[in-house]
Amino acid sequence: MKKNWTSKKQKSITHEKRDHLDMLVEFTNADLTNGSSNPLMRRFADFLNLMMVQHRKTHPYIMSAEKTSIMQGLQKHFRTRFYKIIQNSQHYVELPLWTVEGSINFKVDTPYRFYERFQFHNVKEENELEAMERLIDLILIEIIRDLDFRPRRFHQCPKCKSYFYQPTEKERIYCSIRCGDAVRLQKFRQEKKKLQKRLSEESDKK
Repeated sequence: MKKNWTSKKQKSITHEKRDHLDMLVEFTNADLTNGSSNPLMRRFADFLNLMMVQHRKTHPYIMSAEKTSIMQGLQKHFRTRFYKIIQNSQHYVELPLWTVEGSINFKVDTPYRFYERFQFHNVKEENELEAMERLIDLILIEIIRDLDFRPRRFHQCPKCKSYFYQPTEKERIYCSIRCGDAVRLQKFRQEKKKLQKRLSEESDKK
């Protein structure tokens, strides 16, 4: 993928990468067996095809929302990647996440700009899912790098098990207000039940 080295575009790049990450997280958490996810699947397929334009020679595929098995395989791959990031963030040592094989060309685009372009090694045409997984790995690397996110900003909601990230340094435990409120309500009901039980036991003793 081509990346220009300019400071002026940093804000627009950050906004674009946040949009990309939002969509990837939404795709990772979606129920792909539900017809309501079809618009999301089409948007995700369009996004991948846009990314693949830069790798036509080594990545000879066209993604379609109708390729259900490929879509489900990619979703599983995303979940594996996010899970690995979250698990490794619990440690304070350097740990490997994944490797993308290819080469980087560093060039001058104009007298005022440098740019780098990553190119995959050739992909075997019969292994479409693996090729897509490699593209996803590269996309995630570039998003996380450009957003300068720390590993601990990625989480899995303890209530609904959805993956999410903190857009700011402010720590979040749950993916949404809804999940947070549901847990607090559950704890309140449990405490109320314990209190009622204790009061009932004390009343029986009298």
